[in-house]
Amino acid sequence: AATNSSPLKKKGRPPVSLDIILQALLFRLREGCCWRALSIFAPHTTIYTRWKQWCKEGLWERILESLSTSAQGQLWSIDSTSSKVHKHACGGGDSPENQAIGKSRGGANTKIHALVDTYGRAIRLILTPGNRHDIVIAPDLVTDCTQRTILADKAYDSDDFRSLLEDLGLTACIPPKANRTDPASYHKGHYKRRHMVENFFQRIKEKRAIATRFEKLASRFLALGTMAAICDWLR
Repeated sequence: AATNSSPLKKKGRPPVSLDIILQALLFRLREGCCWRALSIFAPHTTIYTRWKQWCKEGLWERILESLSTSAQGQLWSIDSTSSKVHKHACGGGDSPENQAIGKSRGGANTKIHALVDTYGRAIRLILTPGNRHDIVIAPDLVTDCTQRTILADKAYDSDDFRSLLEDLGLTACIPPKANRTDPASYHKGHYKRRHMVENFFQRIKEKRAIATRFEKLASRFLALGTMAAICDWLR
């Protein structure tokens, strides 16, 4: 007589641990490699799917926001740096302008604007096309800041920006441009601390995925920059 035997249940692929996925993402941040190269850690499609999900959920921005609550000091700095856009980063399904890609004398670039605390740790990051002037995005960098001194170079010497800082309860430490007929004074001793934002850019651009932009979407590149800033906080 035939015996009834239950069919064997098919077992799916075992899940990849979050530790391995995070290691793979940090490796890509450092090396700037293609996604397929991450197959040495786990299936690259699994890693990319999780990365895309975390980006959509704003995970990296929330982590940086949480870390930035520990920002210290009274002298905060703002500035920007340019990242070269690789040819593979073009064609993101939208205009280059909307993907924060602009043409400058050095070719296609993306600007990373940052606000850092006294110790050079990022509080806020914003992307713009490489041909966008720094003063345009400056108000967004200092929003919600109070009772601090903002250090910035001559590119931020604007009457409107100085007035905004005053309205926000902030003190401007910005050297005046050479063509100023009535130049504003600034604290030269405090201004020497502005190098902290330059040091921050130098540290995150040690990551090849930041020094050169390979991401088609601005949101993905901003997430990478935010991840680099998080690593800088935790170093």
